[in-house]
Amino acid sequence: LILSKELDTCQQERDQYKLMANQLRERHQSLKKKYRELIDGDPSLPPEKRKQANLAQLLSEAQDRNKHLGEEIRELQQRLGEVQGDNKLLRMTIAKQRLGDDEVGARHFAAHEREDLVQQLEKAREQIETLRYDLQAALDELQDVKEERSFYQDKSDRLNQELNHVLGGHENRIIDVDALCMENRYLQERLKQLQEEVNLLKSNITKYKNALERRKNSKTHSRSSSSALTGVLSAKQVQELLSEDHGCSLPATPQSISDLKSLATALLETIHEKNMVIQHQRQTNKILGNRVAELEKKLRTLEIAGLWSLPGLSYNVSVGFGSGKDTITFSDPMLPVIQRSRSPLLAFTDKPQKTEVQALIYFQIKSNKFSCWDGRRWIIMLAYRHLDKLFNGHNILGCPDLTQLTMKHHKQFIC
Repeated sequence: LILSKELDTCQQERDQYKLMANQLRERHQSLKKKYRELIDGDPSLPPEKRKQANLAQLLSEAQDRNKHLGEEIRELQQRLGEVQGDNKLLRMTIAKQRLGDDEVGARHFAAHEREDLVQQLEKAREQIETLRYDLQAALDELQDVKEERSFYQDKSDRLNQELNHVLGGHENRIIDVDALCMENRYLQERLKQLQEEVNLLKSNITKYKNALERRKNSKTHSRSSSSALTGVLSAKQVQELLSEDHGCSLPATPQSISDLKSLATALLETIHEKNMVIQHQRQTNKILGNRVAELEKKLRTLEIAGLWSLPGLSYNVSVGFGSGKDTITFSDPMLPVIQRSRSPLLAFTDKPQKTEVQALIYFQIKSNKFSCWDGRRWIIMLAYRHLDKLFNGHNILGCPDLTQLTMKHHKQFIC
């Protein structure tokens, strides 16, 4: 019954649309005739006036026609919206009657909407499958990485044990591989620097030999003729050669000119040698600075790890090159001291000696005035002194002697 009523309404609308189309067609024909009449015009009028009248009439008619067409368009749009609403309501009513449930009827979809939903569902399933495969691949890769990590951990443990066995260390204490690598880098830099110094010394020895040969081969023994310059002059020798009695009163002879040339050459060689020495000292300072920075980092790591003991207790801190060269012990004489075993590769180094600094630190520990920062500062200063001692007593870093520091002004010293 509802479909038949809907069919009747659709037929009525169809008839109305046909009628409107016929009316528009007739109106179009009438306007066409009027346009032809206007184009032909009244033959009694002149051409210009006839043309102006035709244009004005056409403009007014076009405006009227546009107004009517706009109204018709609005009316048709309103009717179209009403018809679409009626169709939607009719579909909902049919769905409710078919399913017999108002709630289920509210979830009814049209055929094209169902197709879109099915396509979206298929795409979602494909994405889920792809993500599932990716997740499985990631889990497999994670498992492989875990196995590789465990393999490298076991390998590093075995390497530490083997190194400990080879170096003859204590069985209960494994040698740190990172410390050995750091020590190896430092020793390589020192070896390279020593090789450069050896080459410089060889060149100086060759130069001195040549100068000695020239002096032996010289025939004259006078001062002017025997002034064979060795290539390295001191300040006193230069002052004597350029004094008023010698330098300013030299005659303009080939011998004096040759002496002055040899003097200039010797001065240039001396400057070059001094520059080389300064360069080597700078490299040494750089190496020592890197070494001290590594020591500070290691001590900071020990402090963060909580390996510092409380005031009054004993603790051992390694301050040498690497992890087994020298051990500086800050301890209470009433408590046992545990010394770390020395590496057999570094058996050539000197044994650590007790200094006044240890007494000062021990005094601070007993008086409960010793902090972690003070301990680290004193240890870094001891490291400076130890490095300074390795370079035959040359104060390269400019660090003052620690035995001369007192409790009064050690707090003003900033490392």
